[in-house]
Amino acid sequence: MQNNILRLTFFFALVLLMMPVADSAKGAEKEAVKASAQEIALSASIREREEAIVAKEKELAIREEELAKLSLQVDEKYSKLLALQEEVKVELGVLNQVKDQRFKNLIKVYSAMSASKVAPLLDKMEDKEVVIILEAMKADQVSKIIPKLDQDKAVRVSKSLGLL
Repeated sequence: MQNNILRLTFFFALVLLMMPVADSAKGAEKEAVKASAQEIALSASIREREEAIVAKEKELAIREEELAKLSLQVDEKYSKLLALQEEVKVELGVLNQVKDQRFKNLIKVYSAMSASKVAPLLDKMEDKEVVIILEAMKADQVSKIIPKLDQDKAVRVSKSLGLL
């Protein structure tokens, strides 16, 4: 851009030098002064525009650099978030496995107990919990436990199990 402005200024200077000399010295001086004043005004205007362009280019370069840094930060945070999400997913999987194993162990314990020992424990639990436990047990064990439950609870649990 600066090269173009310099070329343009050089071109105007060359054109002025090549202009035919006027017959009268007075007329030539006036034309030279007019051309010189126009040239100065044009040159000043070009310089102002050039400075404005340079300032805008610097500002744009700074903003592009800031944008690149922000983009990099966003990418880094996104990568960390994905890694954290994967870590949480793995942890949840482990917790679910532990929970499932504990539930299976509880079912084994209840299955090994007599119906008369399990029924009082189940009577103290919420109906939803009792249904989940009984669904995990074998049907012959459930058929021995239900009659030992509190009568109202046995009816509610049986309805939930689909036995009634």
